Amino acid sequence: MVKCRAYMVIETDNAELTSRAISVDNLENIKTVPEKGRVITTVSSDSLGSMLTTLDDLLVNLKVVDDVLCGREDVLPSED
Repeated sequence: MVKCRAYMVIETDNAELTSRAISVDNLENIKTVPEKGRVITTVSSDSLGSMLTTLDDLLVNLKVVDDVLCGREDVLPSED
C-alpha cells in the first residue's frame, strides 16, 4: 500500500477568499488554510491515482477562482 501526502502552496492577494472557495468540497483527507498571502492545501491518500485525481480537481477549482477574481468574461454570467 502506498501512503501519499502532498502540499500545495498558492501565493495570492486573496488568500482568505481563495481558501474559502476551494474548501467547500474538501473531504476529510484535504485541509486548506489561508496563511499570510498564501493558501496551503494538504492532501493525504492511500493511492497515487486518488491523489492525482484530487490534485487535478483542486487545480481546476483554483483556475475557476482565479478566472472569477480576475473578472474574465467567459466565466461570468451574461446579462442577456
